[in-house]
Amino acid sequence: MQDSTTRPPYMRSSVAAVAPGGNPTYAPALPRRMRALHLNECPFPPSPKVVEAVREAAAKANRYPDAQARALAGALAARTGVDPAAIVFGTGSEELLNLTTLLALDPGDEVIASTPSFGRYMKSTQLAGGVPVRVKLQPDGRNDVKALVAAVTPRTRILYCALPNNPTGWINDRDEVEYLVTATPPGVLLAIDEAYFEYARHAGGPDVLAALKKRRGPWIVMRTFSKAYCLAGLRLGYALCSSPEVAGAIQRGRTAFNANALVQAAALAALEDEAHLKMVLDSCAAERDRLDAGLRRLGLAPMRTVTNFMSIPVPMKAASVVKGMEERGILIGAWAEGGRDDVIRISIGGPEDTDAVLAAMTEILAVAPRQPASAQRAPA
Repeated sequence: MQDSTTRPPYMRSSVAAVAPGGNPTYAPALPRRMRALHLNECPFPPSPKVVEAVREAAAKANRYPDAQARALAGALAARTGVDPAAIVFGTGSEELLNLTTLLALDPGDEVIASTPSFGRYMKSTQLAGGVPVRVKLQPDGRNDVKALVAAVTPRTRILYCALPNNPTGWINDRDEVEYLVTATPPGVLLAIDEAYFEYARHAGGPDVLAALKKRRGPWIVMRTFSKAYCLAGLRLGYALCSSPEVAGAIQRGRTAFNANALVQAAALAALEDEAHLKMVLDSCAAERDRLDAGLRRLGLAPMRTVTNFMSIPVPMKAASVVKGMEERGILIGAWAEGGRDDVIRISIGGPEDTDAVLAAMTEILAVAPRQPASAQRAPA
């Protein structure tokens, strides 16, 4: 990081204070075929209906798309009950939360989020000159909603909460979600990140939108087509807002046509193919159970998860496991925050991926030097 005395003259001090971004490795760019289990992607291609819709839309790519994506907003409104005028689209939900932070904060304002959680919450806070306020998770990896609310001060502008949380994968129950939405002061923007909404719903997670009907203050729920709808390469997220006024605030910073014609067509087709979505979710649940059982047979204690990824404390440095897996043709991740250097994160793949992970972990655990056991420590 650079301080104000060494930063380039064209760079704001709050930008210079942020560490350079660590863009993830793109598996197809590597010199040999790798199993990409590090970005929480879906292992399946999109629905055939999506492929056909994209093919048809490509023939009209000389024309700009509908800047407001009204057909898609209408389809989502019908499914969620949210006013289509209160739905905003972005290049992934990450762009929307970045916009939300940059538009809401003045220098010195505070943003509250759990730790460890999705890193963009605090990175965008720093870029805006805000003050990150980090709250530890519960020991089982779910958000500590009472501690999040207790951290609010007069300078708090946004409270971010990922449901389910990433990288732990666990979800809060209905009572905890209702406490969060009712106890967060009405002057604070409550931003719920539901990037893994479909997985949580499939696992019986709480209805966040229903709980938000009890909230008196502004809120945003961010979701994405990148995960369960298998559209990570097209990048489309959306924000369901408490009112058209909140949506309009985000629209002020959004660039025109950021939801391109191909992705709008793809998303509409994906929403219509419920059978494909069910196949994705059923497969993920089955492989998640297989991976969990296999890792436990190896003596590990994976954290509970309702998502398409799993975090696992290991009895050695996480970096050594990541390296060992890469040497065996598998890309996985390790926690980047939360004070832990002994937790890996693995995306749920297909049956062959599960077999490969378990075989590789068997070898790594047999030969890797071990550090003092910490598998029973809390996530943060």
